[in-house]
Amino acid sequence: MVKLRIEIGYLEGVEDPEASTLFHNLGILGYDSVEGLKIYKIYQVEIAGDNEHGLEVARDIASKILINPVINSFTVKIVEEVL
Repeated sequence: MVKLRIEIGYLEGVEDPEASTLFHNLGILGYDSVEGLKIYKIYQVEIAGDNEHGLEVARDIASKILINPVINSFTVKIVEEVL
């Protein structure tokens, strides 16, 4: 079994309304040194099999179910291999 992390964010050039609102509010609260902000959704999944199979399944899940390919991108990372 392998434990993986799927990170989903907006593509470059696509506005993230939640991040924009938070960035604006940070400025109002005096956090002027914050120059940029991105928000990601993170899913952690455990998949039976080896690393290669786990990566393949996680990428398939992300691309077919979790993202909208017009506005989102994703990365998959192995967190740990559980024996």
